[in-house]
Amino acid sequence: MSSERERREFQAGLAEEVDAWLRGDRSRRTFLQRLVELGSATALARPGLALLGTSLGATAARAAVELADPSTPFGQAQAAAVKASTEGPPENSAYRAVEAAKQYEGATLNMTYESGLQALEPRNFSGPLWQDLTGIGFNVEELPHPDQYSKPIAEHIAGSGAYDIVDIEPAWIPSMANGGVILPIDDYVEQYMDKADLEDFHPLYQFLPTYKGKRWGFFDDGDVFALYYRTDVFGDPKLQQAYNAKFNSDLRVPQTWDEYAQVAQFITDQLAPNVYGAAHFRKAGSPGNQFSFLQQYRANGGRFFDEATMKAQLDSEAGLKTFQQMIAANEASIPGNNDMDAVAAWVAWLQGKVAMLISWPPTGRMTANYAQRDKAITFVPESKVVGKAGYAVVPGGNPQHASGYIKALAADSSNEEAAYLFMQWSTSPAVSLARVMAPYALRDPYRLSHFTSPLYRSLWPNAKDYLINLSNSANGAVLDMIMPGWQDYALSIDRMCTAVWAGEDPQTALQRAAAEWDATTERLGADSQRDAYKQFVKLPGAYADNTIEKMGLAVDIS
Repeated sequence: MSSERERREFQAGLAEEVDAWLRGDRSRRTFLQRLVELGSATALARPGLALLGTSLGATAARAAVELADPSTPFGQAQAAAVKASTEGPPENSAYRAVEAAKQYEGATLNMTYESGLQALEPRNFSGPLWQDLTGIGFNVEELPHPDQYSKPIAEHIAGSGAYDIVDIEPAWIPSMANGGVILPIDDYVEQYMDKADLEDFHPLYQFLPTYKGKRWGFFDDGDVFALYYRTDVFGDPKLQQAYNAKFNSDLRVPQTWDEYAQVAQFITDQLAPNVYGAAHFRKAGSPGNQFSFLQQYRANGGRFFDEATMKAQLDSEAGLKTFQQMIAANEASIPGNNDMDAVAAWVAWLQGKVAMLISWPPTGRMTANYAQRDKAITFVPESKVVGKAGYAVVPGGNPQHASGYIKALAADSSNEEAAYLFMQWSTSPAVSLARVMAPYALRDPYRLSHFTSPLYRSLWPNAKDYLINLSNSANGAVLDMIMPGWQDYALSIDRMCTAVWAGEDPQTALQRAAAEWDATTERLGADSQRDAYKQFVKLPGAYADNTIEKMGLAVDIS
């Protein structure tokens, strides 16, 4: 693209055309013609190249596996991954994948990853190690997060065969499965996988790749929110005495959202400007308010739709209560709270400026200065709260599983079985443990063997507590809306919250967002959305009353 403006216009047009094709409003021929009109004629004229940009040739020069010091826990985990892949036992999923894949020596796998830190792991470790083990090369195409959805769909419609493996959000599975963009992997699982390794996924993550009774990939990133809090603040005898005197109750880690706002305000009143009660990433699109709002909304009993009419239910008592709680928390937080993105909130936490933070699992690794030891982690400072952090399930007990990743098999892959085998291998217990322990990576624990790993638990003094809390958080987690239109529904929530932070009446904002949701539902087709919604509500974690814990499937990690 000749300019940033043209690139943005192309991507906006692409997203619109992709949605139209998924609804059946565009034929393949019409879709391709529209791409030419949008400005991609050059890419279309060159068969064999990715429709929207070529991948970097990672196999042009054989990449070396980046191995840590073998005396460190991370180095030992990497060595264990190699051993599992080369020595077995024979039924081991990693070993079976490697042995089966050797017949495809000389092939090259093209895989998508989110741009930046996410892509470091396959470039540094799993990609070159797989190449050494099997002779199969790899290309990693880095994509901005929105393009991880739109580009694989566009490539599928164009028939380019650009990708073998795509990293996608669980929320995108229905659209991509219905559109024929990805393939179910059940037959390959039956043929190649040690079934015990399926049981090793936390129950929440066993269900997430499933849709309409089929498995559409392997879960690969435990992105569950948790509460990180300052143990030195909550354990301060003077603060404890003052809190008890004011509220006639003990100062404790908040159990409800009302208590959370109250505790945050108390800490701010007592310790500001040195320490504030909390920080939140409330800035629009960074990554968006949808995760935090929908987390609390469902803890308050909120529902997304009326299942009979598919009318949005945002304008409700639960919606108003959620806004009251979030506004109170904002007012109790660090100055600039409503303009913070996720990184700014991390910085405030790591600098010791706030007593509580609700965020993704990398928070724990950064807090212990484990992540910052790698040269790639330059966007956050050294932690000033090492040894002063505790971990808890978020107030209300229903943390958002916010985004996350599935490794899915591209339907147009010319290396289908080899691609599947890489997916099985890279998410197998031993290999995936090394991947989630990489200090530079943003993949988070998701297997029971990750949570109980002695190697991971030895990374910092209370890493065991961190891992136990991630498992506990997954037990009560609620999910993103896994159905077509999630991006549009989420954007409406983000706009709604941003307007309320700027002073708009919450009920007015709820009414407008509900109208936007209704418009999105009508655009996608109310009947088809009803069918998708029925599939979604079957998933554990769709709502607070059917979490893994409420279904009696909770895992007790010790």
